Amino acid sequence: MKFGKEFRTHLEETLPEWRDKFLCYKLLKKLLKRLPAATAIAAVDSLPSHLNFRQQPSDADAAAAGDGGRGFRPFAGLQDWFVGILNEEVEKLNDFYVDTEEDFVIRFQELKGRIEQVKEKSSRGGAFTSESSFSEEVMDIRKDFVTIHGEMVLLTNYSSLNFAGIVKILKKYDKRTGGLLRLPFTQLALRQPFFITEPLTRLVRECEANLELLFPLEAEVIEATPTPTR
Repeated sequence: MKFGKEFRTHLEETLPEWRDKFLCYKLLKKLLKRLPAATAIAAVDSLPSHLNFRQQPSDADAAAAGDGGRGFRPFAGLQDWFVGILNEEVEKLNDFYVDTEEDFVIRFQELKGRIEQVKEKSSRGGAFTSESSFSEEVMDIRKDFVTIHGEMVLLTNYSSLNFAGIVKILKKYDKRTGGLLRLPFTQLALRQPFFITEPLTRLVRECEANLELLFPLEAEVIEATPTPTR
């Protein structure tokens, strides 16, 4: 399956409220197709500077070049422009990932608090009006544990898929323009919050441990479900 189709499939299968938080992979591909190809860039850059149809530098461009415009290239700002777009996308990914991870931490702590309350009521005896009310409370907790576990796995997928999307776009950019953006930007992306998933992984494992302790049969089903690997 081609990556673009795989990306679209994951997007369709994720939570609806998450869909606009993903990398704009399709839009970035369209932008790349509108960029001048490497051969065109090389051809224009090799033209004599006196030709009238070649874009001339402004005074600001000439000053920035530091050579009176003699070394001016019409596509010199192309990479900066594209990097700016990618930086905005990465910032979007970081914001969503960090906010969602923080929400998971809060919800998980609340769930553990509910477990302790149930244990305390049970140990005192008679705190629940009936056995059915006890079972109902336990089942509600189980349901919430399963829900948050599933969302945590989705966020892990979110991290991996968006990182892969960035790498694919960078590869296409270098191929299209003859640039060398892939390696430095990939190294930058590796250090971004949306790709640092160790805390989330620990949270997933702690969630599974609680499920195994409280609901062993449910935990077996969840652990048997394959989780994505990088």
